[in-house]
Amino acid sequence: MTYRSREEIFASILRTAGSGARITRSKIMFGSYLTYAQVVEYTKMLIQRGLLEYDAINRTFKTTPSGFTFIQLHNEISQMIKI
Repeated sequence: MTYRSREEIFASILRTAGSGARITRSKIMFGSYLTYAQVVEYTKMLIQRGLLEYDAINRTFKTTPSGFTFIQLHNEISQMIKI
């Protein structure tokens, strides 16, 4: 696997967490190809920035509307760079 920037990892986590119902930490790990320690670190950052929300009762994650905006902008920027 090639090197991914922090923004690419953020987008991967947000896509995985926004793909349906609330998602557990292990599904984020497998969906984003990250280790447990990486998932803990990145999810904390995303929660602090308001892009991801955590449900402590069910221990699940969900992408916020701001997170979906981040994904959209990340995709647009990626397309511009490819051109």
